[in-house]
Amino acid sequence: MQNPGFLKRAFKIKFGLKLCLLTIAGMLAVTLSLYFMTAKPLGDSYGRAIYAIYDLKIRIFPLVFASFYSIFILALVTAAIALISVFFSHKIAGPIFRIERNLEVIGGGDLTVYTKFRGNDQLETLADEINLMVRSLNHTVRSSKDALYAIQRCEEKLEAVLKKGAPAQEEMLEVISELRISIEDLKKVTSAFKVAD
Repeated sequence: MQNPGFLKRAFKIKFGLKLCLLTIAGMLAVTLSLYFMTAKPLGDSYGRAIYAIYDLKIRIFPLVFASFYSIFILALVTAAIALISVFFSHKIAGPIFRIERNLEVIGGGDLTVYTKFRGNDQLETLADEINLMVRSLNHTVRSSKDALYAIQRCEEKLEAVLKKGAPAQEEMLEVISELRISIEDLKKVTSAFKVAD
């Protein structure tokens, strides 16, 4: 079963919806404020109604022009914030996704993985530490394999000596000594690891 990514699709959708709702709420607030600022009764006579409409025209034109200008500026600022957010989220999310994928591969046993980012990514230091860890694990596994191979050779020697019939004591002691050295080498390699009980 594959682990879900750090940045799930649902999170991206929620972020986009929140950004759109915030923009719509701002436009609605501007529209409602314009409505309440200009809502006036027209009066009880024709002359007063004409005067109220003329007065409204004189007052509303700068407000409408200013509000369209404000909405335009608000839209530009919102778009700029959205672009900057997407840029920086990908600048962080891209390396995190790559690290997550590489750690899954390393956890699966592939110690040939090399984590590399572009020169100015934020998590370049973490990638260097992961690469250092992989090199250390690679060295430990290689040393363990060498020690196990030496133990296997000692086992084959011991089997060959025992097949001869009555083996000489010196031969047995020599093979047992080689086996002890190989086991000590394996112990040294594995002593660096701490495991849970």
